[in-house]
Amino acid sequence: MGGACRATVATQARGRHQLKAVRLFVLPRLRAVFAVAIGFGLMYASFELGRSLSGYSAVEAFSQRQALSRRVDALERERDELEAKVVAGEVARRVDEEAQSEAQGMIGGLQAELARQQQELDFYRGLVAERFGTGSIKVQELSVRQDEGRRHTVSVTLVQTATRDATAKGTITLVLDGSRGGALTQVGLEELSTDGRSEVPFTVRYFRTVDIPIELPEGFTPAAVRLEVKSSRSGPEPLRETFPWQPALDPGPEGALTGEAGAE
Repeated sequence: MGGACRATVATQARGRHQLKAVRLFVLPRLRAVFAVAIGFGLMYASFELGRSLSGYSAVEAFSQRQALSRRVDALERERDELEAKVVAGEVARRVDEEAQSEAQGMIGGLQAELARQQQELDFYRGLVAERFGTGSIKVQELSVRQDEGRRHTVSVTLVQTATRDATAKGTITLVLDGSRGGALTQVGLEELSTDGRSEVPFTVRYFRTVDIPIELPEGFTPAAVRLEVKSSRSGPEPLRETFPWQPALDPGPEGALTGEAGAE
């Protein structure tokens, strides 16, 4: 038991010795660290005091940094929006260029087609002028179609041979020469037309067929159709032509009487 007591005493002595050694080794270093920290703290406090005395405020600086940070974020968003607008504008510009190119191509094609049609029109107009002359309204052909009983339709095809583009207006009057009761007689459009009119109006730019429905009087036998065409392009004197009735009656496409065949 005496040995155990001696061991305990020895252990306590070693502990006190180690604690003393730690104090001798650690405390000076802690004091040095504290001294350095205090020195840095004093230096920073002096630095802040100097800045404060010169008008600098850490709080204001932090607020300014926050404001500048928000401003930077806003500018970055504006930059992104502007970049998106630039991209959209570039796409729109390319689309406009492609659409303009297609429109120009379409316009060019239409102009070429219009020029071709104008050439064809000039060609056919030249043929008409060569055949019928220029500067007036001409009767190209006349045909008569029997509809029912004494009802007939007189078809008159008019051609305008003027070289310029213009619409001519005028009227057509017809008289039938024939016989009734063994005597020669004439029947005007007033008596022949189903509505009692004495003339038929027309408008023509290049050519037009005017249909005139008529009804022959009872006992009347027609022999010829006399036309009188008045127009704004034919001058003060009307165009007068006579066509035999029977050849004009249902002549077919090859037998229709032309103005040259029926002219007086």
